[in-house]
Amino acid sequence: AVVSTQSTGKSNWISDMTWLNLVELSKIPQFSEILSQVSRNEKTWKQWYDGDAPEEGIIPDGYQNSLDVFKRLLLIRSWCPDRTIAQARKFVVDALGQKFADGVILDFHTMWGES
Repeated sequence: AVVSTQSTGKSNWISDMTWLNLVELSKIPQFSEILSQVSRNEKTWKQWYDGDAPEEGIIPDGYQNSLDVFKRLLLIRSWCPDRTIAQARKFVVDALGQKFADGVILDFHTMWGES
């Protein structure tokens, strides 16, 4: 099967994989215009994408205030797979509570005794 990047409007700084992710994301009603938004507002999207922690930045084109934590996770995953864990942690906190996102210090002695 041939996979099209639907590269109309795709800029050189956007990888093919990221563009394919955005094509899939655009199938969700809330993101239906994302491809054209990225093409029209390329400079702002690139500044957001180039940030150290895009998941902490202000998402362009009104997405900052319109996305719940899960849809924000989908957007971060589509653009920046390396930042997915940070956003997933926020989703877990939102859905289940802080205690489920906090790190746990392993007690190997107790674990060994329970095994």
